Amino acid sequence: MKAEDSETLPERDEPATMPAAAGGPAPASRARVRACLVVLGGEQFAIDVRRLREVMVVGKPTAVPGAPSFVRGVANLRGEVLALLDIAPALGLPACRVGPSSKALVLEPASSQVAIVVDEVVGLETFDEFRSHDDPVPATRAAFGVGWLEREGRLLTLLDVPEAVETLRIRAREAAASRG
Repeated sequence: MKAEDSETLPERDEPATMPAAAGGPAPASRARVRACLVVLGGEQFAIDVRRLREVMVVGKPTAVPGAPSFVRGVANLRGEVLALLDIAPALGLPACRVGPSSKALVLEPASSQVAIVVDEVVGLETFDEFRSHDDPVPATRAAFGVGWLEREGRLLTLLDVPEAVETLRIRAREAAASRG
């Protein structure tokens, strides 16, 4: 895969408070968050750009025999082999479509060697207000969410992608242990 097959995310110089679930202090209600807006299983979500390295075109993923269903395969990005994970079913949503023009978000740090497949990358946006889970808002699709961002009168879940990936890893280990 050539370098032009991916898009590097812009510099992460926007001031933002690290979500409490990620080990930082609880976010202030007026904290600015720079987020990548994506569609997973038909629903729109936001992901803090500090958790992402770049957007890649999946191309033709290689299947991994015996892998859990959330592992959609592996892909080559400039010589780096990345596991392609689908977190949509863990959110109670239909699996993301994976095809030659599909996109995936390569996670930071680079040592994680993981990308999550998405149905669509909507774009990047800076939000001036972050609503934590302490705020009285609907909890629909809030699994792995660290809070909400308001966009055009709608609330978007700000996903804790590292937590979602770690939960999938734990589930895979437990399933492997139960098989013997």
